[in-house]
Amino acid sequence: MLKVDRINSDGAANLEKAPVVEVTAAIERHKSARDLIRSALLKRISEGVYLPGERLKEMALAHEFDVSQAPVREAFRELETLGLLVSEHYRGTRVRGVSSQEIHDAYQLRGYLEEIAVQLIPLVKLKEAIASIEALQASMRAAALSGDPDGFARANTQFHRSIVSLSSNKSLLKVWDSLEIGMLSRLNLQKNEKKLRSLAEIHQPIVDSLKKEDLKRAGVLLREHAFFFLKDLP
Repeated sequence: MLKVDRINSDGAANLEKAPVVEVTAAIERHKSARDLIRSALLKRISEGVYLPGERLKEMALAHEFDVSQAPVREAFRELETLGLLVSEHYRGTRVRGVSSQEIHDAYQLRGYLEEIAVQLIPLVKLKEAIASIEALQASMRAAALSGDPDGFARANTQFHRSIVSLSSNKSLLKVWDSLEIGMLSRLNLQKNEKKLRSLAEIHQPIVDSLKKEDLKRAGVLLREHAFFFLKDLP
């Protein structure tokens, strides 16, 4: 069981009086607890251990991980931001239901949307942004090599969003954001964690096409990339 110093409002005054090294160590343990709980909950949701609509109890999870409720609450908040959990007054925090059909529809729409978006990117804007797009690809590769699915998911989401954001049609970005790609990416990467390296390399041809300013080819690759996940859906 994970042992973590309990940090809460009651202990804030004591922490202020503690040596800086001790305070820093306690904060790091607190962050580690939050990250561990978030990853565990994400894995359980993706594997169906927690079913849609199921209520998650702060106290029970705090006891399971041997921590205070604070890091559990923070993990809940982060997963709620991602769209995986929903909190309601008098009903607590529950797993948000995401059906296979919803995922299928989102990825199908994403594929066609990104194909259209990339073909509407002004070449001047592309030249200005290509370095940052390459950097995000490098971040995905680094996360894959270190076995960091969360880091990979963040870089992956930023990679695709940055491409769509360059399009001259700004309505496409609004629709893309509404698909909650960040949340879907994390769910899919939990199921495909062993494929991180191959998933990272799938993006390289997209980058190569953008560098050659072959927007049509880049669009086809982006669509095929989105459709790649559809074959694993039930």
